[in-house]
Amino acid sequence: MPTYAILGATGATGSSLLTLLLPLPNTHLNLYARSPARLHAMHPTLSSNPSNVSIYTGAFSDTALLASCLRGVDVIFSVVAQNSNEPECSIAVRVTKGVVETLELLKKENDEGEGWKCPKVVFLSSQSLNARASKEIPKPMLWLLHQAAWYIYKDLEQAIEYLRSFPWIPLILAEPGGLLNEAPNEKGVRVSEDESSGFISYVDLAKGMVLMAEEGNGERWIGKEVGIVVGQEPAVWKRMALARHLLPGLLASWIPGLWRMGTRLGAW
Repeated sequence: MPTYAILGATGATGSSLLTLLLPLPNTHLNLYARSPARLHAMHPTLSSNPSNVSIYTGAFSDTALLASCLRGVDVIFSVVAQNSNEPECSIAVRVTKGVVETLELLKKENDEGEGWKCPKVVFLSSQSLNARASKEIPKPMLWLLHQAAWYIYKDLEQAIEYLRSFPWIPLILAEPGGLLNEAPNEKGVRVSEDESSGFISYVDLAKGMVLMAEEGNGERWIGKEVGIVVGQEPAVWKRMALARHLLPGLLASWIPGLWRMGTRLGAW
């Protein structure tokens, strides 16, 4: 029975992974979230205490609790993220350091790793950080995206660099394009090193991340940067919904004081 840990189970990606994996037979889920109330509100079926789910709630700095969540799992889906380009945000780095510290603890528990197999870490990154995957995006648009998500991308890049400094951790980088709250694509999902759809739904991202964890007996995508490809991208007017993040993101990068004022006033 495979055991999956979902770190960030109340976020859009984590919630989609939970919805996708929960009904599967012979699968156990370890869920890590900061708010038990929000987790149960989003997934009322958890109130019945399904036997294939274990819930851990607390801060990611709680190494003992995180160790309980990660002990014995096969795959860690690290999907804690934020959409707001908050100046000096560091959520990805903080969670990553907590995960690495915990894995080092588990490794020591098992006689310095002898006979212990480190779980795969499927880490949520972005298509925009991969030059090959984003080659179809016009350069002016790619520059604008990087400016509008400057602090988010900086946080992700530092987290990835830190993870890669521990070569004994089997790492898979999931690099989706723009993410939308849409129904899953009817024409299917596949994953690729060389392609990545510009826009996908969170459900399709979850499907793609599970494929990354399972294809080739779980070994195919280790050490690689992987995109998600859908049969048909959402309509243009649906993609425009992401444009609402551009202005506040650019202000956060260029005029942080104005961004903070708008945040306090609830402008975004």
